[in-house]
Amino acid sequence: MEKTKLVAFTFDDGPVEYSADSTAMRILHTLEKYGQRATYFYVGQKINEGSIPEMKFAQSIGCEAGNHTFTHCFLTEHTEEEIREELEKTAAAEERALGVAPKLVRLPYLASNETVLATVDFPMINCSVDSRDWADIPTEEIIDRIMDADAKGELENAVVLMHEQYATTAAAVEYLLPVLIEKGYTFVTVSELAKMNGVALEKHKIYGRLQ
Repeated sequence: MEKTKLVAFTFDDGPVEYSADSTAMRILHTLEKYGQRATYFYVGQKINEGSIPEMKFAQSIGCEAGNHTFTHCFLTEHTEEEIREELEKTAAAEERALGVAPKLVRLPYLASNETVLATVDFPMINCSVDSRDWADIPTEEIIDRIMDADAKGELENAVVLMHEQYATTAAAVEYLLPVLIEKGYTFVTVSELAKMNGVALEKHKIYGRLQ
């Protein structure tokens, strides 16, 4: 086995549901099986009695919860007051569900402008590797994109953008974790990746690779 390399897988647009065969739970059980962690950026309006158990399970295995706004809107089209409301409503919902408020934000569609940067009073987490699972690509292509990033030396210390609601993503994660662990990778949360690399995450800034 090679030396330990760090990578942060992140999953957007949940929570989905707690059913045993949901895509979200397939991903979480894979993380649990191999003792790894990830960061989840939740959409506030999807947090309800049916989805909170998924969030709690993720928390129980060491995953991190982030803020992906309340309605998954283009914040670039909203006022400062509306932007704050999108984030505050989600933060409140997460705190009720998990007992802790999120400290990181992912902007929907990764869209930002001067108003967004000035208003979002949290570190904003972009990505340095995009799985493009959102583009309706097959599992094999998701896997190829991640493995290609590894081959190019771009996966270590990367923040990888994925989504929890796609069966293709769940299948890709089931394949990728043991393969990448064998190649020396450890999967950590975004906050852990920043801390381990001595990166102090600052408010009003956007981050991709954390090294």
